Amino acid sequence: RNSSPRLMAYDTALMTYALGSARLLLREDFAMRGHLVESAVGARLLARGAVEGFEVFYWRDRGKEVDFVIRKGLGLTAIEVKSGRIKGLGGSLEFRKRYPEALSLIVGGTDCPLEDFLLDTVALFK
Repeated sequence: RNSSPRLMAYDTALMTYALGSARLLLREDFAMRGHLVESAVGARLLARGAVEGFEVFYWRDRGKEVDFVIRKGLGLTAIEVKSGRIKGLGGSLEFRKRYPEALSLIVGGTDCPLEDFLLDTVALFK
């Protein structure tokens, strides 16, 4: 329902620099590390979208959300980012129920490691 563009940092190095000595907490603070990983994925999507011609959104409806939704023509992909934090996939499941034609990716999962995603070896559309 909500498809407004999400604000995202293009350069996650600025995020870690701003943390100063607290950046060592990234190893222990799952929420902080999760935010950084999600921002890195978002920054990569924004950069790829500018080159490859797709749009980047997020989706949220009645408490269910998907980290990123990308659209190129009729192609639609829901992307959830996992970085060791505990978070359900209810948003992705609901999105797929409403948009069964969409591809679903879990970045940081076994089928789509974060490193592969950031190296652009993962197909973003069917």
